[in-house]
Amino acid sequence: MKLISFEVQTALGRFNRIGVVVQDKIIDINNSYAALLADSGEVNSAKRIADGLIPPDMVMFLEGGRSSMDAAKQTIEYANDRLKKNTMPLGAHGQRLSFLKNEIRWLAPVPKPHMIRDGILLLDHYKVGMERLFKITGKDQIPEASKTMPIFWKPSRSAVGSHLQDIMWPKYSQKLDYEFELGIYIGKRGKDISIENAADYIAGYTIFNDLGLRDIQPAELTLRMGPAKAKDFITSKIMGPYLVTPDEVGPVENLRLIIRVNNETWFDGKLGNWAFTFEEFIAYVSRDEFLEVGDFFGSGPPAYSAGFEINKWIKPGDLLECEIEGLGVLKNTIVR
Repeated sequence: MKLISFEVQTALGRFNRIGVVVQDKIIDINNSYAALLADSGEVNSAKRIADGLIPPDMVMFLEGGRSSMDAAKQTIEYANDRLKKNTMPLGAHGQRLSFLKNEIRWLAPVPKPHMIRDGILLLDHYKVGMERLFKITGKDQIPEASKTMPIFWKPSRSAVGSHLQDIMWPKYSQKLDYEFELGIYIGKRGKDISIENAADYIAGYTIFNDLGLRDIQPAELTLRMGPAKAKDFITSKIMGPYLVTPDEVGPVENLRLIIRVNNETWFDGKLGNWAFTFEEFIAYVSRDEFLEVGDFFGSGPPAYSAGFEINKWIKPGDLLECEIEGLGVLKNTIVR
């Protein structure tokens, strides 16, 4: 299932909703489930039941677990049938069940995660960064600790952006760069999660663009406290377009990742040579700490996929596209 969060304008104002893409339309699965229930005879209680089982908020929906997912699958089948008979079906009380793509604004699948943890699970990228950005080679290139514990940091929740949203180039930097990664969302609360059980906590996958400022980053990291304003600014954490459930993705260890800039391919390779898996990452972070529904984890990018690694630099007006096998295409334009 490919789930989305979106914003739509109504007569009562703008509202955030969740949905899926069916027949090239955006299906509002909360309204559609209410319509399904009404058609089944639950007219009086349809909206109340729908709001409980498929609420129009991604975190609340994920909290419903398997029951909510099963209801969503039924809803998709129902909406598909309704669309075959009517291109703009309505619910029992006139509520719209579908929208055209140009009627909605895409949001990140979880618009504001409770917590973001971005890792460097593919250490080849770390090696190249040490060499290219900090001129560090040899035995000091990879710290011993990185072989036994995942490297990660906690970006700002306020920096999250979405599919088709313009990326805003910060005024204090001259070198903006991208890093396309694989991301996951946590689907249930837990702590002290074992590696063996960690996969059960993954609600779904998405594409993640962790933007950075290469003229600011080296100086910040000399303070040995991790990146700060080199990585946190408006739209520096782009997520989307979908939250794709694990049953549609399968093993992620060698997914193909393609990066295009203005339709020119800058990278075409695999998410391979993992130092740590997402399951190991989850187990490590959850030690004596609760993970919450909707928490986000990033993988880090493959080596030689970011601009600074291949000495190619994006500029204002560029269209960035990243495609990951089975997860769709994340698109954004750079604006200064």
